[in-house]
Amino acid sequence: MSGPERLVPLPLVFGVGLFVVLAAPLAAQPTVLVVEDQRGPAAPRSALADEHPWMPDVMTLVGLIEPGPPIRVLLVPESSPLAQGVPTWVAGFAEGSSTVVLLPQRTPVYPDGGLEEVLAHEVAHVLIARASGGRPVPRWFHEGIAMVAGRSWGLQDRTRLALDLLWGAKVPLHRLDDLFHGDEAGVRRAYALAGALVQDLLERYGPGLPRALLSRMARGERFEEALRQTTGATLFDVDEIFLARQTLLRRWFPVVTSGAALWFGITVMAMVAAWKRRRRRREQLAQMAAEEEAAARAAARAAEEIVALDARDHDEWPVN
Repeated sequence: MSGPERLVPLPLVFGVGLFVVLAAPLAAQPTVLVVEDQRGPAAPRSALADEHPWMPDVMTLVGLIEPGPPIRVLLVPESSPLAQGVPTWVAGFAEGSSTVVLLPQRTPVYPDGGLEEVLAHEVAHVLIARASGGRPVPRWFHEGIAMVAGRSWGLQDRTRLALDLLWGAKVPLHRLDDLFHGDEAGVRRAYALAGALVQDLLERYGPGLPRALLSRMARGERFEEALRQTTGATLFDVDEIFLARQTLLRRWFPVVTSGAALWFGITVMAMVAAWKRRRRRREQLAQMAAEEEAAARAAARAAEEIVALDARDHDEWPVN
C-alpha cells in the first residue's frame, strides 16, 4: 500500500552502522537514565559513562521524538534475586518500558561488549517497546534492532553466523524466536541469525525501516501488517529470503574455506612475496651499480689529478 511511510528497496547500503543518517531525521531528545547501584558501598565504581551520546541516535532509529519517562537502570550483584532469576550468560535485561537491569560482573558477554554496550542494547529494548505502543514485537526483530542500536553487530557475529551456516540446520523464521529460549549455544545462535536478518532488512529497505514500522504499530497495526504496509513484503517473503540467504552462504562458505581455495591463496601470496623479493633485489643491484660507477669516477678523477701533479713537478725541475 502506498503512503508516506512506505519504504521501497534501496541499493546496497555500505555500512548499516550509519543508521543515524535517515531519510527524514527526527529531532530526538535524549531521555533520562536514573542509575541505581544496588551492589553496596564496597562495590567498585560502575564502568558506565557519565554521558550517553548514543541515546539520541537510538531514539531516532526507533522513531521517538519525546523522551518519555526516565528509565530506571539497576546495577545488581550476583546475590540479587534479579540476577539469580536469569541464566548465567545473561548480562542485562529490560523489564517492560521503564526499567533496565544490568549485571556488571557478567560483562562482557555476547552479543555485547562492555557495560556501556549492554546498557545501549537494553535501553533500545525499552525504547522499542515505547515506540510500538507496547504492542508485541517479534523477539528476533527486537534483538536485531537492539544489536544495531548497541553497535554490537560485527566480525564476531559474522564468524558465528558463518560457522552456524556451515554446521547448523537451516532455521525458518517462525522458529527463530524459539532459539532465544534454549540453552546458551542456542541463544548465541539466535542472536547471530537475528542480527544477520535485521541487517539484511536494513540494507534492502533502508535505515528508516524500524521507525516507519514501529510507528504503524503504535497506531494499532500488528507487526505482520505493519511490515507489509511499510515494505510491501510479508513475513512469508522475509522468511523465504532469509532461508535463501542461509542456503547461499552455506553453499559458498565451504568453497572459500576449502583446501583448494587455501592453496590458491597461499600460491598468490607466495607469488607476491617472490615479486617483492625480486624487486628489492633489482633495487639493491641498481644501487650497487650506481655506487660502483660513482667510485670509478672518483678514482678516475684522482688518477687525473695525480698525473697533472707529476707533469707540473716535472716542468718545474731545473735543467742542468
